[in-house]
Amino acid sequence: MAAGIGSYFSVRDGRYPVAIVNFDFIAAKTMEKDSAAAYSYLRNTILVSGNDPAVVDLPESQLEIRRATLDKLITDSLIYNELKLRFGNEFQAIAERNIGQYIGDNENIENGAKTLYGLDLLEFKKRVLMPQAYREILEGRMYLNNEDFSEWLESARANASVYILTPDLQWEDGEVSLRN
Repeated sequence: MAAGIGSYFSVRDGRYPVAIVNFDFIAAKTMEKDSAAAYSYLRNTILVSGNDPAVVDLPESQLEIRRATLDKLITDSLIYNELKLRFGNEFQAIAERNIGQYIGDNENIENGAKTLYGLDLLEFKKRVLMPQAYREILEGRMYLNNEDFSEWLESARANASVYILTPDLQWEDGEVSLRN
């Protein structure tokens, strides 16, 4: 009975996997929050351009946002794990320092994150800035070692063991696509 109750709360809170990437889980809650941030960003960008933002409310647009979000989360997972493999945990301190400097140099970042992405500064840092910092660190280290980041990423995606557990998306030829 305790297992059933625990399972209920896990599912209710979005702590179940929507994808497994090389034995690492991507939780539904993570995908939902990142999709919501992407939706907010797209909607606000369309508003600023003077167009009708209703296009992002269409079911096919919502599905494409989910697809693109999951694809990015898979890429972020591959990058994070490659950094851990190459550098242990030292890259996290470098990322924190770089982000701290970026935030310190941009006094309006908190307001911008809230306005564009609908995220507070802590969530913006976690969902947008940290993955970007990790990518930049890996790209920089690969550049110093005369490695091509794009080639590595293409190979990592092609060789990744990815299982998508949602009925509308699939992993095919190294990318997330819509199920037919």
